[in-house]
Amino acid sequence: MTDLLRLSRLAFVDSYDEDGTLIVQAKSIRHHEPYGCCPLFSFSKMGTKTVRYRDHAIQGQPTWLEIKRQRFRCNACGKVGYEVLPDIDTERRITKRFREHLQREAIKYPFTMAAEINGVHETLIRRIFDEHAKRVMRKYNVVLPRVLGMDEIYIMKRPRFVIGDVENSLMLDMQESRKQTNLNDYFEFIGGGDKVEVVCQDMWSTYRSVTRKQFPNAVTVIDKYHVQRTANAAVELVRKAHFIRISNQDRIRLKRKKGLLLARWDKASDKLKDDLEKLFVEFPNLRAVYEWKERFYDIYECETRAAAEKAMTEWMLNLPPEFERPFKQSRDAVKNWRPHILRYFEHRYTSAYIERLNGLIRKMNVQGAGYDFSTLRAKALLKHGRVDREVEGQKLTNRLARTLPAGPRLV
Repeated sequence: MTDLLRLSRLAFVDSYDEDGTLIVQAKSIRHHEPYGCCPLFSFSKMGTKTVRYRDHAIQGQPTWLEIKRQRFRCNACGKVGYEVLPDIDTERRITKRFREHLQREAIKYPFTMAAEINGVHETLIRRIFDEHAKRVMRKYNVVLPRVLGMDEIYIMKRPRFVIGDVENSLMLDMQESRKQTNLNDYFEFIGGGDKVEVVCQDMWSTYRSVTRKQFPNAVTVIDKYHVQRTANAAVELVRKAHFIRISNQDRIRLKRKKGLLLARWDKASDKLKDDLEKLFVEFPNLRAVYEWKERFYDIYECETRAAAEKAMTEWMLNLPPEFERPFKQSRDAVKNWRPHILRYFEHRYTSAYIERLNGLIRKMNVQGAGYDFSTLRAKALLKHGRVDREVEGQKLTNRLARTLPAGPRLV
């Protein structure tokens, strides 16, 4: 049991079971007198008081430490105080290691789940998280990466701005607004825009304007998935256009083929190809729009920018007139963003990580119904960012500075 306790300043005395809870009796190896209230720092002992402190579970059993805490009286002013327990958070009556464990659990799980898993009240989890978040977020500085990804996520019915390090798959920050004035103020405040070389974004003009102003050395690369999915919209329009000419039973059956038409031919299984062929026999127009969708996707299979530019031009010129309206989104994307789309073939980065991050943040928000924006931002950064890593790195640097021998003194 002594090994299970593993607290350097407390010694194991005894243990017993109390209604399924493990009570571990411990005592201080050396009494730490309370912080002096008078210049003399002279104290006299005045008996002990038995106090229980919650600890993390030992061998899966809820555990409390029972400590006889020494009481002292100041010989100068008569003030009474208790010994200092370095391993205990006396304010919350829990061990400091249990508090750190709850901090990690509050980041990893929704607050209600973390409270249930550890057998504590949700209020305690929230308070511990809030204090930890405020402490580390004060020291967190956003360092812009070489390849910056930016996107938005709708939280609380408003678009929130999210940025991340695309190369290292790290969340950098989340802001309440994506308005151009707010973004310019934000990036001017954090600085370091000259270090950004590539910006991955969707086709929203505000991001391009911000990039031009804040990142003078960066090029804009439109995320290829945002471009490709415009072709999916064309297939959907043609599929739905059949609804007015077929029976209700066929309409339901065709509605269920939506996912089938989104499949890539080259990556489809033999069964999937057979299903598509059967569908095309029944609806020939779907074969044509599906083939033009595949040609649009194939632009991104090109190995060089020149080859991609040629394929894009041919696709635009040869697109049949009857498909110009369904493929309007794709045609507009090429017309308005062509140089930025083609830059992908020089800088092969996408916003895939930012899209995945948005999904994780959205899931976090749904699971923790009731989070305000600041709590959600802190929780997301602590879980998917580098906040704790930077703080821990600074702690290690400070610790090494204290342990390394001092250099020669200059006279």
